[in-house]
Amino acid sequence: MNFENLNQLIASLQMLLRFYSVVRISDGETKKILYDSEYSMLANGIPISFSGCYDASFSINEKDSTLSPTITIPVSIAKHLCYLQLIQCDDEIKSTPVMQEFMFQHIQKLLITDSLTNVYNRRYIDTQLPVDLNQAFQNSKPVSLIYIDIDYFKNINDKYGHIAGDSLLKEVAIIFRHHIQKSKGWLARYGGDEFLICLPEICQSTAVKIANKIRIAVESSDFCVNSHHIKITCSLGMQTVYKENGVNTVDNIIKLVDKKLYHAKKHGRNKIGL
Repeated sequence: MNFENLNQLIASLQMLLRFYSVVRISDGETKKILYDSEYSMLANGIPISFSGCYDASFSINEKDSTLSPTITIPVSIAKHLCYLQLIQCDDEIKSTPVMQEFMFQHIQKLLITDSLTNVYNRRYIDTQLPVDLNQAFQNSKPVSLIYIDIDYFKNINDKYGHIAGDSLLKEVAIIFRHHIQKSKGWLARYGGDEFLICLPEICQSTAVKIANKIRIAVESSDFCVNSHHIKITCSLGMQTVYKENGVNTVDNIIKLVDKKLYHAKKHGRNKIGL
């Protein structure tokens, strides 16, 4: 998960208040609390990033004979170590092992979900893609990858603002997901306005059809953002790999589809690079 500032992180965590009694963010060095949902304390405009692979720790703290299960996640604010704490103080929940397991699974899901678009994130790509490649290759099946980039997305941010750009990304993610829901595939936001679709056991001809449907759907959509009607297109890079190709790492896959995406952009955009 990537966040531009502390406010954005807090906004994305509001749903957690349904599951946890307290959501807290503290400085890793001074232990100073930057945000506490109990008191709505908020530091203004501190840039924050939440990316990479992190290990969430689970602990049970005791205070006044009351046990409080706590999940702690390291985050970085302006390259400074801080901690996000999810604390459960409900007496009925704190002593239930099943609920503790549920909470841990919930945070694990949070760690592999892009907070903006609600699709998978880069962490999920790094962990799941090698698994899908290995499983497909063991069964002598292909894996098709589609790498998508919104054309001239920077111009949209510059003209309408980043909030409009974020809203647009949410809508295009829905379109992408709609066109793969009948397959075994998954969608992840690689970063910025770039998305990766993985289609295990899908051959090239079928993957090309899916990619073209996505391209047409985006081109024909009328996106309404803050009363502005925006027309956009997207460019796609498509690659089908087999065991015989010797391609079995995330980096190699990204290099292949990125090259195909560059080909599509070089030849006029709103195209599929094969």
